[in-house]
Amino acid sequence: MMLERTNRETVTSGHDGAQHVLHRDYETRGVLALNKVGAYHYAADSRTTVLCCAYAVDNEPVKLWTPGDAIPSEFIEAANNLNWIAVAHNAAFEMAIEQHILGPRFGWPLIPFERQRCTMAMALALSLPAKLDAVARALELRHQKDAVGHRLMLMMSKPRKARGDEDPSGVYWFEDGDRLGRLYEYCQQDLETERELFGRLQSLSPSEQALWVLDATINQRGFCVDRNLAEAARKIAQAAAPEIDSELAEVTGGVVTGVNQVARLLAWLQQNGCAVKDLQQKTVATLLEDSELPPKVQRLLELRQDGGQAAAKKINTLLQRAGDDNRVRGALQFHKASTGRWAGEGFQPQNLKRPEVEDLEAAIAAVKTGSYEHVRSLYPRALSVLGDLGRSLIVAAPGHTLIGADFSAIESRVLAWVAGEQWKLDAHRRFDATQDPRDEPYSVLACRMLHVPDGSFTPESPERRMGKYADLACGYLGGAGAIERIAPGVFDEAKREQIKNEWRAAHPNIKNFWYEIDRAAWAAVQNRGSIVRCGPVAFRVIGTFLFLKLPSGRKLAYPNAHTKLVDPQHGVVLFNDNSAGRWRDCRDGRGAYGGTWTENIVQAISRDLLAEAMQRVEAAGYPIVLHVHDEIICEVPEGFGSTEEFTRIMTRAPSWALTLPIAAKAWAGPRFS
Repeated sequence: MMLERTNRETVTSGHDGAQHVLHRDYETRGVLALNKVGAYHYAADSRTTVLCCAYAVDNEPVKLWTPGDAIPSEFIEAANNLNWIAVAHNAAFEMAIEQHILGPRFGWPLIPFERQRCTMAMALALSLPAKLDAVARALELRHQKDAVGHRLMLMMSKPRKARGDEDPSGVYWFEDGDRLGRLYEYCQQDLETERELFGRLQSLSPSEQALWVLDATINQRGFCVDRNLAEAARKIAQAAAPEIDSELAEVTGGVVTGVNQVARLLAWLQQNGCAVKDLQQKTVATLLEDSELPPKVQRLLELRQDGGQAAAKKINTLLQRAGDDNRVRGALQFHKASTGRWAGEGFQPQNLKRPEVEDLEAAIAAVKTGSYEHVRSLYPRALSVLGDLGRSLIVAAPGHTLIGADFSAIESRVLAWVAGEQWKLDAHRRFDATQDPRDEPYSVLACRMLHVPDGSFTPESPERRMGKYADLACGYLGGAGAIERIAPGVFDEAKREQIKNEWRAAHPNIKNFWYEIDRAAWAAVQNRGSIVRCGPVAFRVIGTFLFLKLPSGRKLAYPNAHTKLVDPQHGVVLFNDNSAGRWRDCRDGRGAYGGTWTENIVQAISRDLLAEAMQRVEAAGYPIVLHVHDEIICEVPEGFGSTEEFTRIMTRAPSWALTLPIAAKAWAGPRFS
């Protein structure tokens, strides 16, 4: 794969005053499972130790440090000389090890975040695989990851089982000389791979590098957890699970004995006159709206709904990742999606649903008792209450409060802005100014789709849901199938088709944009090196990468871009994609289409708006502890700031989006609400 370098740091070895690059990689061992507790909790544990460090400066030979050796002079120089940068793959791990182990125990110098570089972040920014072995294969590096050494590392990084003559309560390791020697070789080989990778990748742009530094700061800061509430919720979940499974077996006559036996559940439902394709939360909730369901079918669905609450399953992960100070660190992964959006790491804060229970404080008080019987006496669906409390597990530290805000309908606004759908932008501006229910955007859209005067519907009107579901489903060239996924069982097939057609008729500019952007991508790949513009974005192929330049100036990358003719009149652009965990042509070889490009553009612009807002609120003295989708959550001392100021900071339009109407709703309180 060919990749031309842009915005690259100049790296020169052996010249006074020139910039130098320190590459390093650590191998460690500990009693905690790194993949379960996360890098920060793992590194902070007193039982975690460093086995070795492979390091090199620029293109010089790789060296090895082991405990007992003197601190390498290269690390002292890198920490104190502004002309040096330090590089690692998944640098957050190396930084945590240095902060919690090498610094306190060995006097290791700490290199500031601002002079750290992460090859994982650089790879993700180019839509390449995150894992070192996968990205090395994708780029066909000369140095590949040592698979046999990797297995040895996994074996040596955790305690082994006690042997027959050993105390079974003791902690033992594989640490003989032969294995240690082989581990050292593996660590040095990893460093060679990481160094070659750094030489092949583009650096993050200065603005993205600054954002990565902010991300590292937020991850190190972490957010506070209400441990008492979480432990009580876990106790309730543990008590409820056997009872749910027991009743499930009774309802089905022993056919289904566990709430997660999806295949058996689907088969039993089909045999009992309820044929469904899946048992996702939305599907089950929609089915339960049918008042004519047979009693046994209804009860089975209720049990599935209770026992399948994702938030209840998150509690263990949350508690495992919370440190001794009850803070969860490292919960966000930078640029995980190809659009630049973040994702959760371990604990998934993005999947926490907003509470539906009417009296949240009463529900918290009930769950804090830790009594399943008590909670069930107040709430027939006890586990669903735990799902409602997922966000409430995140709290402010003593003497502090949480303050946050999320952008309002940001993707709908950005889509209209990108495509020039002026009536919709005007509708958002009008509602932002008036807050009149008759101007609420989904209600206005429903009026337009049903060809009635604006103001005929309000958020309480049943017709509004047509506007809402259509807007959520159709913006990226979605049709009847997308509407069914958004609102399973709400509309019949004919109605879904009508909704799709009416939405498209109401959005002629967006409809045109779908096809124009697809043609632009095709033209750019066909005419490699040429800049092809479409509205506020532009495509260009450099090497084997197709780049899409956003209004902010940031570029999305599409590796190994090429075209394929589907028929004599129609072709598609394909590129390599790792979204399903496999490096392959996008959409299983079907290629991108107008909806793909539009979704990428809208989500990437929404991400850029969030990123700039994050930097503004942090600079204004609001320390960010978490951000979820289009929402920022900060932890501030009690009495600091206000929701009014926070909203103003959040909604300030960047210079590249002055005509985009931006709105946000702020809140403040002791819990994430």
